Amino acid sequence: MTGRLTTHVLDTAGGRPAAGIRIELFRFDGEDRRSLSSQATNADGRCDAPLLEGAEFTAGIYELVFH
Repeated sequence: MTGRLTTHVLDTAGGRPAAGIRIELFRFDGEDRRSLSSQATNADGRCDAPLLEGAEFTAGIYELVFH
């Protein structure tokens, strides 16, 4: 079974999607924090591609950082 990780960022103060927000994805392996992806949201507040998908999308501890 394969899956994918996506996100949708909303500007709740403005009542619209949040465009141009940089998002970084990290995975923790024990004490190590490894960068996996860095993307920006489009006009709809979504990334153009999944942050993580397929065989790379496994059980683990992840962190999303929104800038």
